[in-house]
Amino acid sequence: MVVKILVLGDTHLRYFKDLPKDILKLLKLADWILHIGDFISKEILDGFIKLKEDRFIGVYGNADPLMVRKELSAMKIIQIEGHKFGMIHPASGGPLEMTEKRVLSEFKRDSIDVLIYGHTHEPKIEKRQELLLINPGKGYLEKNDYGPSPTIIMLTIDKEISGKIIEIKK
Repeated sequence: MVVKILVLGDTHLRYFKDLPKDILKLLKLADWILHIGDFISKEILDGFIKLKEDRFIGVYGNADPLMVRKELSAMKIIQIEGHKFGMIHPASGGPLEMTEKRVLSEFKRDSIDVLIYGHTHEPKIEKRQELLLINPGKGYLEKNDYGPSPTIIMLTIDKEISGKIIEIKK
């Protein structure tokens, strides 16, 4: 059985209905949704939970309010189809150039197959020895063209894990 996992984060929106239309379509096609923080509002978090219930997993980010932080942890290890995923934003934020190094150090003692992180708004799928390193980028459209385009990552598990960065247009 093929399993599709939509990975996103840094949505930075107040209302679920304001997610880009392309993301809303892809959310419905996915078996699982993993969000790596910076929801910005409880309403966004509630929208994901309502959509996928126990097949939604998230961690909070540095820009998340207390109401989100009360429901989610800062980091998490989960298992889907026999693969271990580490998830972190990081909740402390900090300089973008140090983010990857910091999140890797958070999981150095854990035997995970995939490390998903956010904060940088730069999408990435990179294999490092036995670890698949993933950053879905940013999950919102800006009114101007500042910064990188919004992206998500669709992971597919069919014995092995593969991923594709999908650029969001609308």
